[in-house]
Amino acid sequence: MDAASFQGGDIALLGTNRLLMGAALAALAFAAALPSCVKADPCGQLSQLSFPHTTVTNAQLVAAGTFRLPGGGRHTSAEIFSAYDRLPAFCRVQAVIAPSRDSHIKVEVWLPATGWNGKLLGTGNGGYAGSLGYPRLGEAINSGYAGASTDTGHEGDSRDSRWAAGHEEKQADFDHRAIHEMTAFAKAAIRAFYGKPPAHSYFNACSNGGRQGLMEAERYPADYDGILAGAPAYHYGFRTFVSGKLDAFRDRGGKLVIYHGSADAPEGSIDYYRQLVSRMGQLSVDGFLQLYIIPGMGHCGSGDVPNDVGQWVRPDADAQHSLLSAVERWVETGVAPTSIVATQYKREGDAASGVLRTRGIFPARDSR
Repeated sequence: MDAASFQGGDIALLGTNRLLMGAALAALAFAAALPSCVKADPCGQLSQLSFPHTTVTNAQLVAAGTFRLPGGGRHTSAEIFSAYDRLPAFCRVQAVIAPSRDSHIKVEVWLPATGWNGKLLGTGNGGYAGSLGYPRLGEAINSGYAGASTDTGHEGDSRDSRWAAGHEEKQADFDHRAIHEMTAFAKAAIRAFYGKPPAHSYFNACSNGGRQGLMEAERYPADYDGILAGAPAYHYGFRTFVSGKLDAFRDRGGKLVIYHGSADAPEGSIDYYRQLVSRMGQLSVDGFLQLYIIPGMGHCGSGDVPNDVGQWVRPDADAQHSLLSAVERWVETGVAPTSIVATQYKREGDAASGVLRTRGIFPARDSR
């Protein structure tokens, strides 16, 4: 073979190699691009999330400061979160869960786009529910939690229970099932969005929401690691009521704090606590549950007294001033609360107005 033919073959081989190399690089680029294409909209992908008897109706990223309350909302008192225009970006997931033919449980899960603290904060409802708790979702996102809320399976005024007549499945949804389904779905959404489950799950609510927290601990002890239950409405259920069976919750390491205002007929919480101590023993109860009676406080936080004990979630909360933060520390480090500092602000519920006075409060003991 002469030099000319050798060089021609060389050139041909080089061209072929270049083509092969180009194809290989293109294939590698395509393969590398696939995950980014799939994950380019991780929030939108949640619209395809498969979960038992659940339909995801919407999943979209809400840009920072752009969320607006459905229907415009209304002016609320200072402690109720309303600063939606200052929220960071989050993934808003809306779904309907139907564990029975007569169930229609609306759920929303809000997931921080950045800065997630690794925790789920489940929220409850006042009265007979009937709507989603957007202020509670807002304060969750504002403090770095993934938040979850439900209407418990019906729409309407929180003082109206006519929807329950002749609807035993809806009664079951309200009594206990909706909060559990909300929680299970929220954990699935978190795992799908972040690629891992929440490190810890907490529940915070008052009144009927306090009852919901107790029902979670009793019936679904694996749902939450820690629960803050305010002024539980012990007799608000339709067919299922608070029983005090917290053994499984205790055995898996759950922590529960109940708070109740002394001006809000706290006898139900005192009786609940005493029955637990009578059955389980003081030492056992002390290992996982505390009761705080807040002097002079009304329902869930009212009254011209120090009445803020961390039931309203704020980013700068600490375990000395917030019962929710104290529950978290108890769960995560094993350090049980020894007291809490209740705060009264110069303007009711407005932490920015400055502190008017404080009061140290200690957990109750059964002194009979």
